[in-house]
Amino acid sequence: MHILQISSAEVLGGGEVHVIELTDMLRERGHTVSIAGRKNGPLDLDFALPFLNSADLYTAYRLRRIVQRERFDIVHAHVARDYPIAAAALLGLAHPRLVLTRQLIFAVKPSAFYRRVDGWIVTTDQILRSIAHLHPRASTIVPNWVDSRKLTYEQRPAETPVRVGLLGQVSPHKGHEDAIEAARLLGPVFRLLIAGAGKPDYVRELKELANNLPVEFLGFVNPASFLKTVDMLIVPSWEEPFGIVVLEAMAAGVNVIATNTGGPPEILDFGKAGLLVEPRNPGELAGAIRRLASDEALRDQLRTRALARVNERYDISLAVPRIEAFYARLSGTDCQESARQKGS
Repeated sequence: MHILQISSAEVLGGGEVHVIELTDMLRERGHTVSIAGRKNGPLDLDFALPFLNSADLYTAYRLRRIVQRERFDIVHAHVARDYPIAAAALLGLAHPRLVLTRQLIFAVKPSAFYRRVDGWIVTTDQILRSIAHLHPRASTIVPNWVDSRKLTYEQRPAETPVRVGLLGQVSPHKGHEDAIEAARLLGPVFRLLIAGAGKPDYVRELKELANNLPVEFLGFVNPASFLKTVDMLIVPSWEEPFGIVVLEAMAAGVNVIATNTGGPPEILDFGKAGLLVEPRNPGELAGAIRRLASDEALRDQLRTRALARVNERYDISLAVPRIEAFYARLSGTDCQESARQKGS
């Protein structure tokens, strides 16, 4: 198949890694895949377009010209603000098929443009329910994934001080203030390592809140390298639609404590592959950290279940063929035959 991936992302995050990994594996499987995105964005682009906002009809016009020239089988948009642009670009064209990925639990605002959408990919059943009002022609649930080939599974004995990691966007809804308060309750035997970027003013507020506490701010890091430095990972989000960082930790042999909201409970098999706590409860979070640090048998048990769950449900080798099959169903393409012809 001839496929165009669209992402107007401005910075590299989990969603952008998702696009890169999907593109790479589809190419490995014999498909021709191009990427369209924002100029000066984080992706290696084949087509650089302005993507000024969700109502950027100039970008829609340029995208339409590209689609008509390149004769794609599938156009797949990944960022919400790109949905109307992609749909407007394809209005009145019988081909290609338009696929949108939805990873947020917030309802999508209805638009006449969405009549042009051929299929939706969502990461959870909850998100599928959130698009029901759009009456999608076709939809499928494909959980986010982890590429286990990029992570080394290690079982490391806990050290003193116990290194507690928090990795991801530094934003209020991610629960950083709760994590810092938990660090205050835990004392110097534990060290909180916060990795990720956020708005400078908010990061400054957090650093003031963590003054004189065993808390270190590392900024942007390589996730795989960061996971090698921590004894456990906490995800204290108030809301978390999925939680790719949870999968990365599970695949790397790092125990996880997450809040019982959004995607992490299902990923962690509702407490069988990691500990769950209520959001906005620093005391419960601190108690879970103490419990995990003091119980080696529990750590081993949870790690074993976590790795098995990743291998059974969340590895990229399982997810991409499902997306490929969805493409094929929408476009009427025999994807196996397409891959054979590409390889011959």
